[in-house]
Amino acid sequence: MVDYFKRELKLVSIHSLVETEEYSKKDAIILAKSIEDFGFWTVPIAVDSLTFGVMDGHHRLNAAKLIGLARVPCIVMSYETGGVILNSWRDDLSCNADDVRKMIKISKKYPLKTTRHTFNPSLKEIKVPIGLLY
Repeated sequence: MVDYFKRELKLVSIHSLVETEEYSKKDAIILAKSIEDFGFWTVPIAVDSLTFGVMDGHHRLNAAKLIGLARVPCIVMSYETGGVILNSWRDDLSCNADDVRKMIKISKKYPLKTTRHTFNPSLKEIKVPIGLLY
């Protein structure tokens, strides 16, 4: 019997996470300021348990790097058992879990806003003081 919707909330070193998609530096800067001003991390980064590839949260990860955080809250799950649906935002590119993992293997990233991960059930917000993440 498969244990569906298996997810684990963990603090993960930012150096362990693998970016799978390009991001907007401008948006990451704005987000970093917002996180610093609020003082809390509220949305965990969704991460594939097999590769530690970022499913959702590239801007949050890069905001964390700009702030100088050492670790970030992540929901670690697999594509197969985490309740993850993967589609593409783009008409010219399709993607699935195997494609994402192949891109990680060859150290390539998708263009900005390519992968669209939907989580069922949705990921829950958290409230972690950023002082605990340095």
